[in-house]
Formats: sequence, structure tokens, C-alpha cells
Amino acid sequence: MSGLHEETEVTRCADELAAGLPAGDSSFEDVRARAPREYQALLHAVRKTHERFAFDRDGRPDAVNAVREALPVMERDLFEAVLEDHACELAAVEEALYQFALALSRGRK
Repeated sequence: MSGLHEETEVTRCADELAAGLPAGDSSFEDVRARAPREYQALLHAVRKTHERFAFDRDGRPDAVNAVREALPVMERDLFEAVLEDHACELAAVEEALYQFALALSRGRK
């Protein structure tokens, strides 16, 4: 990679993900399904760049279940709604970033 962009693990992984995508993917979900290994590599490369991106996907199910079980039954539905809302927001952010990347790509052609 030359110019103003420094080659990093993140840029290398992003380039690998972008290079393997055929034109016409209509959504980020299509991308994730088509290139899961490349997406996971990019996600983990970003995770290592700063502590604010640190997450524990492997430990999350046990932690979520522990919180769920600690809640009174009446509050579990609220907890589930909050988790679902957060998952929807994350999906919307991923989709927005994907659409932004597509727009940038179209502008450079």
C-alpha cells in the first residue's frame, strides 16, 4: 500500500474483505454471509487497536445468561427487549457503514 495510508492489520484485512466481494451485494448481511472468515479477521483486527473496541464474544452468552437468571421474571422481558434493540442498532450501524463504503466506491470510479 502506498501514499498516505499506512499498511496495518486493519487495512490489510479490510482490503482482503473488499477484494473478495463481488459487485451487487445488496446488504452488509450479504457480505457477512459471503465472506465470514474475512469479516471476522477484520473485526478482530479492529478489536486489537484500542481498548474501547474490546469485546468478549466468546464469554458473552454466559454473561448474558447470568444476568438474565439474576433478574426477576417480570424484568427478563425488558432485558430481552434491550438486548434486541441493541442488536438492531448494531445491525443498522453496520449497514449504514456498508452503504457509506459503497457510496465512496461509486464516487471513486
